[in-house]
Amino acid sequence: MDSSASESIAQLGALQPADATETTENTDLRRRLAWLAILRTLVLCAALGVSIWVASHDQEVPGTAAIWMLSGVVALTLTCNVGYGIALQKRVAPTQIARVQLALDVPITSVMVYLTGGAKSPYVLLYALSIVAAGALLYRRGAVISTFVALGSFALVALLSWKNVVSLPLAAQMRPADLSLGDFVRALSGNGAALMGVGALGYIFGDQLQRAAVSLESERRTVGQLYSLHQDIVQSLSSGLVTLDNDGLLLTINTAAADILQRDAATARGQSVEEILPGLLAKIREQPGGELRRGDLQVVAAGQEKTLGVSVSALYDATRQVIGRVVNFQDLTALRRMEQHVRRAERLATVGQLAAGVAHEIRNPLAAISGSIELLRDAPQVSDDDRALMAIVTREIDRLNGLITDLLDYANPRPRQVVDFDLAALVDETMQFAQQDRSLQALQVTSQVVGPLPTKGDPAKLRQVVWNLVRNAADAAALGGKTLHVAVERTNDALQVAVSDTGPGIAIEQQGRIFDPFFTTKVRGTGLGLATCHSIIVEHGGRIDVDSVLGKGTTMTVRLPLTPVPALLDDGQTSPSP
Repeated sequence: MDSSASESIAQLGALQPADATETTENTDLRRRLAWLAILRTLVLCAALGVSIWVASHDQEVPGTAAIWMLSGVVALTLTCNVGYGIALQKRVAPTQIARVQLALDVPITSVMVYLTGGAKSPYVLLYALSIVAAGALLYRRGAVISTFVALGSFALVALLSWKNVVSLPLAAQMRPADLSLGDFVRALSGNGAALMGVGALGYIFGDQLQRAAVSLESERRTVGQLYSLHQDIVQSLSSGLVTLDNDGLLLTINTAAADILQRDAATARGQSVEEILPGLLAKIREQPGGELRRGDLQVVAAGQEKTLGVSVSALYDATRQVIGRVVNFQDLTALRRMEQHVRRAERLATVGQLAAGVAHEIRNPLAAISGSIELLRDAPQVSDDDRALMAIVTREIDRLNGLITDLLDYANPRPRQVVDFDLAALVDETMQFAQQDRSLQALQVTSQVVGPLPTKGDPAKLRQVVWNLVRNAADAAALGGKTLHVAVERTNDALQVAVSDTGPGIAIEQQGRIFDPFFTTKVRGTGLGLATCHSIIVEHGGRIDVDSVLGKGTTMTVRLPLTPVPALLDDGQTSPSP
């Protein structure tokens, strides 16, 4: 995956709202506690090393006792550091850890100062470290409190060590009782002034740090809210939106895209776009600049073929470098199917008007031919051979007349007779009749009717549709798996009749023409049956969809609206349904 694109997405993902997880203020405080623990450890280790060196050069009193006492204090401090680290790992509130740490720092520092010379101890700077730590952890308030506590503790420890209240086997260089009053006052005042100066600096440092923390928290909260809003907008889009890196791997995918493609959003990330949108990369490469505007893409999602309207644009980072692609798409399957139905209806209407005019012109000469043949056949001088030929002509005239009748029924159908009826019962009766048909005895005919399904329409015309679809399916099944199935049910938005067969199927290039007049794949057929069925269903406000796979069979699905379309009068006005 492209590193720059991955880093950009990772940075966006890290910007969570302040209330979503632990606050950023606590996170920063934990980080400062960890760094201060490391700094304290280093300073104490250095202090112990210096003290060991000083005690080892004392010629009057062996420094072993002093070294052991100082080592014990350092060990105690290090143990406290370990305890702070464990508390941080246990997710204890960082403010509580900070208060405990600052409360223990001053007594431990006081013991070290007492052990190393009181007012003249070189480790008075550890008080300064506590003040700075208080400012870093608790800001201005912590710096002020720590300063006064450090000053008071230092003065008390210095006085106690000068008066030698507790006699300890210290090295010669660390005997504060030997100081004169003037030296003691100078050491006390000098170190005290230094601590006050550090306290002032700690106050300023804490104030600036607090202001920066408040500003940073506000900015993070704002950015987090913007990120949350961005996520809400992206996830609320009704169109699919995915982002790709330069290698064609998915960076993000929104909810609509996952629903359209029937994919799990979590597992889709990191996959190649060719796995979920096959053919997209080829289309992108064909376009100048790698951008695509309003292109159609055929994909298969959960076993269903879908038509997607796809747009592709470049994905830029903050430096205007192209780090991938943004793919926006919508499911246009229903729209393309509707457009196909509209084009088919327009084409059928044009053909129907032409067919009606031609049929009228042909029927009149046919009537004259038929009458003339009848007169010639009754003539006494006509031979038997001539009468046989005339019978053939009469039969073909009748067949041609039947074709013209079908054509006229298609081009100028009778008005609908809208009544209330049960579609489930109508299909069930038709299937009972079909199962008794001798021509279907060699097939396995089954049906699944879920009813009742009350509706309004012309039952005679709809019965004609069902019977025609069943006959076509039977002809196809006879050439294939010998199975015919009819299912009737009510969906969320329609009454649905599906007629399926296990025949040879229909080629894709023929599926768009099967409803055209005079188009047929049968050896014997006029090609008007499905065209008439299509006109009847359109007249009822529904549609017929075909789903066919070569070698597996075909399913013709009739969908009728739950709210029937009113019948039309000759002038185009709607009439009330009875």
